Amino acid sequence: MGFVTTILRPGAVAFATVFGLSGCLGPDPWTLHPDPETEHTVEAARALFADRTRITQDSFHGTQIEYHAPDGRAYLWYPGNSGVVPSLWKVSGYAFTAHEICWLYPTYSNNPVTGQSGGNWECNPSSTYNGSLSQLIEGDPFNLASGKVPFRLPKGKFTAQELLNQWGKDPSNLKIIYPR
Repeated sequence: MGFVTTILRPGAVAFATVFGLSGCLGPDPWTLHPDPETEHTVEAARALFADRTRITQDSFHGTQIEYHAPDGRAYLWYPGNSGVVPSLWKVSGYAFTAHEICWLYPTYSNNPVTGQSGGNWECNPSSTYNGSLSQLIEGDPFNLASGKVPFRLPKGKFTAQELLNQWGKDPSNLKIIYPR
Protein backbone atom coordinates (compact mmCIF):
# COMPACT_ATOMS: atom_id res chain seq x y z
CA MET A 1 0.00 0.00 0.00
CA GLY A 2 1.27 3.43 -0.85
CA PHE A 3 0.13 5.33 2.23
CA VAL A 4 1.22 5.70 5.81
CA THR A 5 -1.16 3.81 7.98
CA THR A 6 -1.99 4.84 11.48
CA ILE A 7 -4.12 2.86 13.87
CA LEU A 8 -5.73 3.03 17.24
CA ARG A 9 -4.10 0.55 19.55
CA PRO A 10 -6.37 -0.65 22.33
CA GLY A 11 -3.59 0.11 24.83
CA ALA A 12 -3.89 3.80 24.08
CA VAL A 13 -7.55 3.68 25.03
CA ALA A 14 -6.71 1.84 28.26
CA PHE A 15 -4.05 4.43 29.09
CA ALA A 16 -6.44 7.27 28.37
CA THR A 17 -9.22 5.70 30.41
CA VAL A 18 -6.98 5.00 33.41
CA PHE A 19 -5.76 8.58 33.45
CA GLY A 20 -9.16 10.09 32.79
CA LEU A 21 -8.28 11.55 29.40
CA SER A 22 -10.85 9.79 27.22
CA GLY A 23 -13.94 10.66 29.21
CA CYS A 24 -16.18 8.46 31.25
CA LEU A 25 -16.51 4.73 30.92
CA GLY A 26 -18.92 3.52 28.30
CA PRO A 27 -21.91 1.26 28.70
CA ASP A 28 -21.69 -2.20 30.23
CA PRO A 29 -20.84 -4.35 27.19
CA TRP A 30 -23.63 -6.84 27.93
CA THR A 31 -26.32 -4.18 27.69
CA LEU A 32 -25.34 -3.91 24.00
CA HIS A 33 -25.80 -7.63 23.33
CA PRO A 34 -28.60 -8.64 20.94
CA ASP A 35 -29.88 -10.82 23.78
CA PRO A 36 -28.62 -9.28 27.07
CA GLU A 37 -30.04 -12.22 29.05
CA THR A 38 -27.78 -14.74 27.31
CA GLU A 39 -25.14 -16.59 29.31
CA HIS A 40 -21.85 -14.68 29.41
CA THR A 41 -19.54 -16.79 27.26
CA VAL A 42 -16.81 -15.92 24.79
CA GLU A 43 -19.07 -17.10 21.97
CA ALA A 44 -21.89 -14.85 23.17
CA ALA A 45 -19.46 -11.95 23.57
CA ARG A 46 -18.60 -12.16 19.84
CA ALA A 47 -22.16 -11.00 19.16
CA LEU A 48 -21.26 -7.68 20.81
CA PHE A 49 -18.91 -6.97 17.90
CA ALA A 50 -19.87 -9.15 14.91
CA ASP A 51 -21.43 -7.26 12.00
CA ARG A 52 -21.33 -3.97 13.86
CA THR A 53 -19.62 -0.66 13.22
CA ARG A 54 -18.17 1.12 16.23
CA ILE A 55 -17.51 4.83 16.25
CA THR A 56 -15.07 5.84 18.94
CA GLN A 57 -13.78 9.26 19.88
CA ASP A 58 -10.93 10.45 22.02
CA SER A 59 -8.68 13.49 22.23
CA PHE A 60 -5.64 11.58 20.93
CA HIS A 61 -7.01 10.19 17.65
CA GLY A 62 -10.29 11.99 17.06
CA THR A 63 -13.12 9.96 15.53
CA GLN A 64 -12.39 6.44 14.33
CA ILE A 65 -14.79 4.07 12.63
CA GLU A 66 -14.22 0.31 12.68
CA TYR A 67 -16.39 -2.39 11.19
CA HIS A 68 -16.07 -5.88 12.75
CA ALA A 69 -17.14 -8.46 10.17
CA PRO A 70 -18.60 -11.78 11.40
CA ASP A 71 -15.65 -13.69 9.85
CA GLY A 72 -13.12 -12.15 12.27
CA ARG A 73 -11.86 -9.41 9.98
CA ALA A 74 -12.04 -5.74 10.90
CA TYR A 75 -11.72 -2.59 8.86
CA LEU A 76 -10.57 0.67 10.45
CA TRP A 77 -11.24 4.12 8.98
CA TYR A 78 -8.60 6.26 10.65
CA PRO A 79 -8.30 10.07 10.36
CA GLY A 80 -6.10 11.14 7.47
CA ASN A 81 -5.73 7.70 5.88
CA SER A 82 -6.49 7.21 2.20
CA GLY A 83 -7.52 3.59 2.73
CA VAL A 84 -8.87 1.20 5.32
CA VAL A 85 -6.52 -0.41 7.83
CA PRO A 86 -7.44 -4.10 7.72
CA SER A 87 -7.04 -6.30 10.77
CA LEU A 88 -8.23 -9.45 12.46
CA TRP A 89 -10.33 -9.37 15.61
CA LYS A 90 -11.29 -11.89 18.25
CA VAL A 91 -12.92 -12.06 21.64
CA SER A 92 -11.42 -13.99 24.52
CA GLY A 93 -12.32 -14.41 28.16
CA TYR A 94 -10.05 -13.26 30.91
CA ALA A 95 -11.92 -13.48 34.22
CA PHE A 96 -15.35 -14.51 35.44
CA THR A 97 -17.93 -13.23 32.95
CA ALA A 98 -15.74 -10.43 31.61
CA HIS A 99 -14.14 -10.66 28.20
CA GLU A 100 -11.67 -8.76 26.08
CA ILE A 101 -11.52 -7.69 22.45
CA CYS A 102 -8.26 -8.23 20.56
CA TRP A 103 -6.94 -6.93 17.24
CA LEU A 104 -4.06 -7.95 15.01
CA TYR A 105 -3.15 -4.99 12.80
CA PRO A 106 -0.62 -5.36 9.95
CA THR A 107 3.08 -4.97 10.64
CA TYR A 108 3.21 -1.97 8.29
CA SER A 109 0.71 -0.06 10.44
CA ASN A 110 1.81 2.49 13.01
CA ASN A 111 0.11 4.17 15.94
CA PRO A 112 0.91 7.89 15.81
CA VAL A 113 0.19 8.32 19.54
CA THR A 114 2.39 5.52 20.91
CA GLY A 115 4.75 5.04 17.95
CA GLN A 116 4.19 1.27 18.09
CA SER A 117 3.95 -0.83 14.94
CA GLY A 118 1.35 -3.51 14.29
CA GLY A 119 2.03 -7.21 13.99
CA ASN A 120 1.10 -8.41 17.50
CA TRP A 121 -2.27 -9.20 19.03
CA GLU A 122 -3.32 -6.45 21.42
CA CYS A 123 -6.24 -6.93 23.78
CA ASN A 124 -8.36 -4.76 26.05
CA PRO A 125 -11.35 -5.42 28.26
CA SER A 126 -14.41 -4.52 26.20
CA SER A 127 -15.59 -2.30 29.06
CA THR A 128 -12.42 -0.19 28.62
CA TYR A 129 -12.87 -0.10 24.85
CA ASN A 130 -16.43 1.10 25.38
CA GLY A 131 -15.07 4.11 27.28
CA SER A 132 -14.52 5.90 23.99
CA LEU A 133 -17.61 4.49 22.23
CA SER A 134 -19.85 7.22 20.85
CA GLN A 135 -22.06 5.15 18.52
CA LEU A 136 -22.63 1.47 17.80
CA ILE A 137 -24.29 0.73 14.48
CA GLU A 138 -25.63 -2.46 12.98
CA GLY A 139 -23.86 -3.57 9.80
CA ASP A 140 -21.29 -1.77 7.65
CA PRO A 141 -22.93 1.53 6.59
CA PHE A 142 -19.64 2.96 5.27
CA ASN A 143 -18.81 -0.16 3.22
CA LEU A 144 -15.42 -0.42 4.93
CA ALA A 145 -15.19 -4.14 4.14
CA SER A 146 -14.59 -3.04 0.54
CA GLY A 147 -11.16 -1.82 1.67
CA LYS A 148 -11.97 1.73 0.66
CA VAL A 149 -12.79 4.77 2.76
CA PRO A 150 -15.56 7.14 1.64
CA PHE A 151 -13.17 10.12 1.96
CA ARG A 152 -10.18 11.16 4.04
CA LEU A 153 -11.51 11.53 7.55
CA PRO A 154 -10.37 14.78 9.18
CA LYS A 155 -9.39 14.72 12.83
CA GLY A 156 -12.31 15.84 14.95
CA LYS A 157 -15.57 14.61 16.44
CA PHE A 158 -18.20 13.32 14.02
CA THR A 159 -21.35 11.24 14.21
CA ALA A 160 -22.31 8.56 11.70
CA GLN A 161 -25.08 10.82 10.46
CA GLU A 162 -22.66 13.70 9.80
CA LEU A 163 -20.22 11.42 7.98
CA LEU A 164 -22.92 9.86 5.80
CA ASN A 165 -24.20 13.34 4.90
CA GLN A 166 -20.68 14.42 3.99
CA TRP A 167 -20.35 11.28 1.82
CA GLY A 168 -23.64 12.15 0.10
CA LYS A 169 -25.58 9.21 1.56
CA ASP A 170 -28.90 9.18 3.38
CA PRO A 171 -28.42 8.53 7.13
CA SER A 172 -32.11 7.80 7.76
CA ASN A 173 -31.65 4.02 7.41
CA LEU A 174 -28.94 3.74 10.07
CA LYS A 175 -29.73 1.28 12.81
CA ILE A 176 -28.01 2.87 15.80
CA ILE A 177 -27.76 0.45 18.70
CA TYR A 178 -26.01 2.82 21.08
CA PRO A 179 -25.76 6.60 20.90
CA ARG A 180 -23.72 8.48 23.48
